[in-house]
Amino acid sequence: MKNNILKNIIFSIVTLFVFSSISCDSDDDLPVGPTIILNSFCYGLDSANSFETTSGFYTDLQEIRSGVFKSNIFLTDENITNGTNGELDGVGSLIELNLYGNQNNLLQRGTYRIDNLEEVGNAGVSYLIDFDSTSTSNRGIILVSGYVSVSSYQGGVFVEIDGEDSNGDRFHGIFYGSFTAL
Repeated sequence: MKNNILKNIIFSIVTLFVFSSISCDSDDDLPVGPTIILNSFCYGLDSANSFETTSGFYTDLQEIRSGVFKSNIFLTDENITNGTNGELDGVGSLIELNLYGNQNNLLQRGTYRIDNLEEVGNAGVSYLIDFDSTSTSNRGIILVSGYVSVSSYQGGVFVEIDGEDSNGDRFHGIFYGSFTAL
């Protein structure tokens, strides 16, 4: 009888050890998701090129027709600043967004479809790698499809752009920050 009790105790300890070592997976074994990179935009063939954005600017909200409001937004790198005349000043990378909403509200939150029509829920987007505020020949590369998502978080605004430009290349990035009036 003592042998049976001893065998049962040893069997129980071994069984408990086996179950405890295989029943729980460590959190270290879980897959790690991709790192979200903020304030960087990729463009070109296979998104091989990128630039940083450090500032956000806006112009006055415009009602372009009854019930359609246009927010004109600029995302820039550190080389472009708010000039003395309420215009951008400097040489660098720039993204221009025209967001068309249905409220008299600058930077209306939501998801916009990239489209050249000035309709509620649409966005016009272009980017310049070599913007020069002293030049009159600045020509942006226009995005022809995709989306722009605008949301707020802890006092800042997220602007995510994911689309295809007129060269057939993907353009993607997320800006997080605040906006200053021009």
